[in-house]
Amino acid sequence: MDGPRSALRSALAGMAVLIALVAVALSLLTLTAPASPARPVPAGAPVTIDLSMLITGRGAIGGPALEHIFDPQMLVVRRGDVVRLRVTNGSHFRHGIEVAGYGVRTGALTGGPQASEVLTFTANKAGIFEYRCYLPYDPITATCAPDHDQMIGHLVVIEPGVR
Repeated sequence: MDGPRSALRSALAGMAVLIALVAVALSLLTLTAPASPARPVPAGAPVTIDLSMLITGRGAIGGPALEHIFDPQMLVVRRGDVVRLRVTNGSHFRHGIEVAGYGVRTGALTGGPQASEVLTFTANKAGIFEYRCYLPYDPITATCAPDHDQMIGHLVVIEPGVR
C-alpha cells in the first residue's frame, strides 16, 4: 500500500520540478528577448506619462488601518513630461492630495469605488516635490487620519537625458 503512494509522490515531485524548470526557462527567454522597437520621440518633445496612485492603509485584514500611505511613495518623471496622475482613495477616510510646488490638488476623495480623480500637469520644474494630504485630520467627519502628518510622498522631476 505504501509503495504506490510513494511512487505517486515521487512522480508528482518530478512533475513539479519539471514545471519549475520550464517556468525558469521561459522567464529567461523573456528577459533575453530583444525589446520591440519603440516609436522614436523627437528630442525635446513632451511625453505624456500616465501614472496611478492609491491612498491606502496598512494593518490587519478586516481590522483598522495602523497607518495610511500613498502607494507608490515616490514618482519619477522628466522635466517637460505631461503627467496624468490618477489618484484613488482606497481608505475609509476622506483624503485629498496636493503636489507642493505645482499648485495641483484633487478634491476631497471619499473612500469607495467612485473615489478617484485625475490630476494633469506639466512637470516644468526639476527637483523633489512633496505630495501630501491637504485635508486636516478631523475624526468627527472621518477626514484624513490620525497619522495625517506622516502621509508624505515625493515627486522627483529629473532633467531630460538623465538616466
